[in-house]
Amino acid sequence: MPFHVLTVALALGLAPLGGSNESAPPTATTFAAARVEWNARNAEHLLNRAGFGARPAEIEAAVAAGQQAFVDQLLAGFVAEYEPFSVERFERPDREELASMDEAERRERINEVQRHNRRQLAQFAGWWVDRMLEGRHPLRERMTLFWHGYFTSSARDVRSSAAMIEQNELFRTKGLGRFGELLAAIVRDPAMLEYLDNNQNRKGNPNENFAREVMELFTLGEGNYTEQDIKEAARALTGWVTRRGEAAYVKGRHDSGKKTILGVTKNFDPDSFLALLLEQPACPKRVAKKLLVHFEGREPSTARVEDYARFLKSKDYDVSAFLRRLFLDPEFYSADVVGARIAGPIDYLVGSARRLSVEPPPTLLWLAAGQLGQRLLEPPSVKGWDGGQAWITTSTLMQRGNMAGMLLGVVKLEDVLRPEVLDEEPEPGDSMGPEMGGAGDDGDGDDAMRPEPKPNAKGDKPTKKKNAPGKAGLNGELGQMSRMLSDGYVPAINLCVRMQRAGAQSDAAIVERLADELLAVALTPESRAGLVEFLAAERETLGVADGGLLAAGRGAESLLRRLAHLILSLPEAQLS
Repeated sequence: MPFHVLTVALALGLAPLGGSNESAPPTATTFAAARVEWNARNAEHLLNRAGFGARPAEIEAAVAAGQQAFVDQLLAGFVAEYEPFSVERFERPDREELASMDEAERRERINEVQRHNRRQLAQFAGWWVDRMLEGRHPLRERMTLFWHGYFTSSARDVRSSAAMIEQNELFRTKGLGRFGELLAAIVRDPAMLEYLDNNQNRKGNPNENFAREVMELFTLGEGNYTEQDIKEAARALTGWVTRRGEAAYVKGRHDSGKKTILGVTKNFDPDSFLALLLEQPACPKRVAKKLLVHFEGREPSTARVEDYARFLKSKDYDVSAFLRRLFLDPEFYSADVVGARIAGPIDYLVGSARRLSVEPPPTLLWLAAGQLGQRLLEPPSVKGWDGGQAWITTSTLMQRGNMAGMLLGVVKLEDVLRPEVLDEEPEPGDSMGPEMGGAGDDGDGDDAMRPEPKPNAKGDKPTKKKNAPGKAGLNGELGQMSRMLSDGYVPAINLCVRMQRAGAQSDAAIVERLADELLAVALTPESRAGLVEFLAAERETLGVADGGLLAAGRGAESLLRRLAHLILSLPEAQLS
């Protein structure tokens, strides 16, 4: 049966999540003259935040390279090139095609496109997770994930796997470049145009959804514009629509009249509108704060935001320059930053797999992360995932431990789920939404199968969805996970040999070494004592003395895997 996390936490008397046991950080004055001691602790912290978990050999290589050289290497990546995912387009039937079919043919055609789209989306999700696991360009994949939560679109509403994949590739290719260039690309991105209803935004009948999110979420933030600014901005964004999955400019739909936005009157189009936003003081502050919160895992001070915003603006919104400065900043390595961020499901699962050096099916991690509340390519709303403490509930904390146990091969899916759930197949529309693959928009904004408007950052205009955010597709995906685990996945690890090579023989040394490899933060004294007690008690059942466990054969390996499971179930394991 699964080893439940809450039982562990209560038994060991663990400290609550979200804090560090280290002393208070130095003052701002101290930071000004401080230099980062480039050691294993700080190298691991950088790898955790700029990537997805660090293996011992990677930490050693980072320390040996030196801080500045290693930061530059992270920005450049560890390989010169990569092969993009090969995208296939599954065209949605247009209105004329649908009209020529009877009802049965129409439904079959739509279902066929849905199936192809679902399959390709799952294949791509696995491809993306595999890039995270490989670690060849960890920062590029980290920024792809960041922008996916910043410029949010969802496959449930976009209805095209190709559009979602191409948007993801946009983040991958431009995510370390200039923010202004990425912003300009995103307002012409087919997935975003579809997601934020710009197909319905036309001269004489503007739709404000896209303009509102561009100002509220992408650039300025609430309080830095008026409702009238939104109305005028919507006019500036008219003309861009999607046709057969591609972005297209329809001149007749664009409002070429003068608009007054943020006190400036001119004939705004998308480019001049975005240029105006980039010049507003609120824009670099919002971008800088989002980046700081993501990488530091805490609410930055006003002074810190303003400092980094000035720097970002002075570098023409160069994201790489921003990150290079941040990764060399002593405050980034302070005690209240290291280990203070709660890992999201993807961070937790990919990081655990990398630290364990196991190779689970990448799609399995995508499905598991969805069960924990972070379904890649299907964020819950236009503001993405809340993150932080929102990641941890009684249910998800328990399930995280169970998922880690599955990576180790010590927990079976059927032990933690109802048997009838495992036998259920996905219903039409699961994972991609009931509209995926429906009739295409020809640019006139009158698509009969169009989903309702997406919820904005305040949660207005909710979409109709079969399942709550983070729980979609329950019927089918747990069965898929079960089949992946039963189709031959075996964690190819030997923890006994790993401990022998590290020279860890005693119970205390084994606990210390294994925890050091698997955790991003140090064990609390209470956790350490509880783990040593657990290991000693289980070792005694094997009739082995302290110091002789590693020679006890298969029983020892099984015990070390259960110990690793216990470590990854601790509150400390939820921090990165």
